[in-house]
Amino acid sequence: MNNIAPFRSRSEALKLSRALNEEHIANIIVNTPRKLGVSCGLSVVFNENYAGRVQSIIAEKSLTTSLGIFR
Repeated sequence: MNNIAPFRSRSEALKLSRALNEEHIANIIVNTPRKLGVSCGLSVVFNENYAGRVQSIIAEKSLTTSLGIFR
């Protein structure tokens, strides 16, 4: 199962994706689904097994436009 981490800032979504790549955590960038209520945003999709590490990276990098992590 995959999780999704939506961002209001496109640049912060890209920063997270780069950080995950550096840690060899597979991810893809997608347009944020409308049902999450954010227009013009990007989201990072990754395996749910890495949710804790992704949350830590978001905090470490001070990615303040993160809307959380969803299934």
